[in-house]
Amino acid sequence: MSRSKPRALIVGASCAIGLLYADRLARRGYDLVLLACAPARPNDLATILRRETSADVNVHAVDPSTERGLAHIETLLAGKERFDLVVNNVGMPAGAMLVDEQPERLDRLLNMNVRAFARLSAAAAKHMAKRGEGAIVNLASAIGLAPGLATGAQGAGKAFAIALTRTMQAELTEPGVHVQLVLTAATRTDIWPFPICEPELLPGMMTAADLVDAALIGLDRREAITIPSLEDTGRWSCHDRAQRALLSALLSGEPARRYRD
Repeated sequence: MSRSKPRALIVGASCAIGLLYADRLARRGYDLVLLACAPARPNDLATILRRETSADVNVHAVDPSTERGLAHIETLLAGKERFDLVVNNVGMPAGAMLVDEQPERLDRLLNMNVRAFARLSAAAAKHMAKRGEGAIVNLASAIGLAPGLATGAQGAGKAFAIALTRTMQAELTEPGVHVQLVLTAATRTDIWPFPICEPELLPGMMTAADLVDAALIGLDRREAITIPSLEDTGRWSCHDRAQRALLSALLSGEPARRYRD
């Protein structure tokens, strides 16, 4: 029997951004599958959404940094269940500088920010390409545009997420499939709607609610890249043109004059 309602899969649903995507999508008429390392908050939100909306909400306890967790998500996306939207919100916060980082934590950070991000992106791409329609939202920190400003492997992981998503946009050419890259700047990590979690009060930080609401407007407009905090979109256009011009300049076929004796 075909489903009459759209269905969304949200990976990383225990953080503020994931919870807010769940709330907003349920109120837009979506049924939800929420995947979270720590399912307590998603379960609490699911209770609220079942009471206040008509959404069917299922919560799975899944750790994408593990092979077992990745296999579970890939099985969901390879199965018969249809997902109209996949929100890829996996990621770990910054750790220590590389010279101070413990190998075990570095492995976990790379497993989440690089390996899991890539595997989930690939599984979502296969799912949407097979259906010929749907949308994928990949979230990445804007620090990936200047990875040297981050500590340890954090910036490099986010740079990977940006590059991979843009590759997906080039490869998924089906007209009914859309891939959106959402670049987040500094975002408050208060866990709505649970008031016991106090928000940071640092200047220049966007609330998670404002971030998600802006990102959904960008999705409605089928933006390839949504940067909620960027007022002048011409700056992104300049950045994009500069990258392409630099790449073109590298294709000279011979060493630059300064390297010739």
